[in-house]
Amino acid sequence: MDGAVEMVDTDSAIDWKAMAEKVTPDARPLVHGQRIDVGGGTFDLLSPRDGSLLSAVPACGEAEVNDAVAYARAEQRLGDWPRRSPRGRGEVLAAWADAIEAERVELALLISLETGKPIRDAVGIDLRGVVRAVRWYAALADKLHGDHPDVGGDDVALVSREPVGVVGILTPWNFPLALLGYDVAPALMLGNSVVVKPSEQAPLSVLRCCELAVQAGLPRDALSVVPGLGRVAGQAIGRHPDIDSVAVTGSAATGRAVIRASGESNGKRVWPELGGKSAAVVFKDVRDIGEAARAVAWGAYFNQGEMCTGCSRLLVEREVYAEFMDALGTEIDKLRVGDPLDWETSVGALTTEHQLRDAQLATEEAVAGGGRVLRGGESVAAVAGGRYFAPTLLADAPESSRVFTEEVFAPVAAARPFDDVDEALRVAFSSGYGMGVSVWTSSMDTAFRVTRAVKAGIAWVNCFEGDDLTVPVGGVGRSGYGRTKGTAVLDKYSDVKTTWVRLGDR
Repeated sequence: MDGAVEMVDTDSAIDWKAMAEKVTPDARPLVHGQRIDVGGGTFDLLSPRDGSLLSAVPACGEAEVNDAVAYARAEQRLGDWPRRSPRGRGEVLAAWADAIEAERVELALLISLETGKPIRDAVGIDLRGVVRAVRWYAALADKLHGDHPDVGGDDVALVSREPVGVVGILTPWNFPLALLGYDVAPALMLGNSVVVKPSEQAPLSVLRCCELAVQAGLPRDALSVVPGLGRVAGQAIGRHPDIDSVAVTGSAATGRAVIRASGESNGKRVWPELGGKSAAVVFKDVRDIGEAARAVAWGAYFNQGEMCTGCSRLLVEREVYAEFMDALGTEIDKLRVGDPLDWETSVGALTTEHQLRDAQLATEEAVAGGGRVLRGGESVAAVAGGRYFAPTLLADAPESSRVFTEEVFAPVAAARPFDDVDEALRVAFSSGYGMGVSVWTSSMDTAFRVTRAVKAGIAWVNCFEGDDLTVPVGGVGRSGYGRTKGTAVLDKYSDVKTTWVRLGDR
């Protein structure tokens, strides 16, 4: 796995801009193990970097989804993949991870061009994330086992996990490959067939990455990718009567739409991971204000603020509020907004025009309510035709403003002072989102009081985004209830079967 870390250094000297001039992405769907032509319409995929046309992407509809699902179901009924040994499936996943790493330059370039994220992060976060995830689940494949409870008498009970069957996975655009790995790898490891609908903002890297899986030895009908619009291809997956489980990572509106589609069709299980961002609560006894400020700055502005766990709601105890805000401002001043293809860029382009408008509107609304802009607050002309917004820090924004009550998927963070812990938690979680909280204190009594009181899927103490593939990630409330990573994800893609055997004559 350390090899995946080393590529950050080895790829820093590449002329990424020159490579971008030559890129010719293939946006055709991947069905039945090959790229196919679609007779319907297309939609234009524009690069957030400079507004240039990356590709006319085929807009798959119900017919293409039906074909992909039919092939996936045939693999379950007649194919080799669900019947292959767990070790054999793990070997294929390991070969896929090798193939991804071998093509990391092409994949990272596609990610940066279609999402606008800095190429350094595309290589070091997305590519590193997907390679680690695929390898982790490859290694886990033959380590799983059932259960044999002692039921007494002449009876024997066996509890086993079986693949759920055909899985639909709707991937987001903010981390197109890392999050692909967190869901597709465990689903395949368990023996399922998977149909992926990538975000319309980031289909190119997902298509190429999944094509590598087939080239690495995955049966051609175990994995298909159908790019298209959410309201068409996404809804077709949600409503399809022959899909057994759907995982969706995206907005709350997207998650609700898929849940409704499931309820109106076969009632398939739906696993929504809907983000909402996180809160940071800094107490006056924080061990190191500079350390806290560095972590919060990273959490608020990494990936242009387009991160479901990012901390955009900052609550700071009044006694250290001014000092913390000064330290945070110093960290923000170190950030470099620029061309995503420059290796030294730390804040790239916003992926969608909607995110750019939302950043501006949320900032204006907070100021109209009495908030103050301490840093940023405006668009930046980093690359002509691109979508860039300066890392923005708002002070004293009203509790009712959208920066506190909604998810602003952009580099915008808002801070308020608090006088007691109950006030901090009320403001931090009044939105109903429950993704995460980062608590900064030298008192373990305070830390545990806060982490036990909050309704959130993740709680960090004196750190932010502490993470490992062994632990689950997900939220509660408006943030959904889906989980990725670790073994918790197995419940999404497997059924538990009890087999009861009575021995001897009666």
